[in-house]
This record gives sequence, structure tokens and C-alpha cells, in this order.
Amino acid sequence: MRTVTVPFKVGDVVLGDDPFNGRQLGVVAVIRGSSLGLRTAADAHPDLVPEFVYYDYRQVRTPD
Repeated sequence: MRTVTVPFKVGDVVLGDDPFNGRQLGVVAVIRGSSLGLRTAADAHPDLVPEFVYYDYRQVRTPD
């Protein structure tokens, strides 16, 4: 079985874009296999329970 090397690490600021989740800027908070969980700016308020938006790492890039 081949393991996937994800080119991002927890804490990186990235831009995810796919037709289901839309385009969202966030910080990598979770890496599970080939999926990245992004904490978005909407989760920045301290009273909110953090939610993560998951993207395949191939649909994520660093912002310009």
C-alpha cells in the first residue's frame, strides 16, 4: 500500500477550492490521509465550537 505525502503541515495558511465546499481560506488543523481539515475565519470567534471543512490535499493551494 502506498502512503500519501501531503505537501502541507498543521498551521499552514491555505486556500481550498472544490465544487461542494466552495472556496475557503483557512489554517490546516487536521491531516487525515489525503484529506486536510481547515479551520476557517468563521471559526475564529472564541465562543464558537470549531468546525472543520475537509478538502482533498490536491484541491488546496497556498494563497497568492
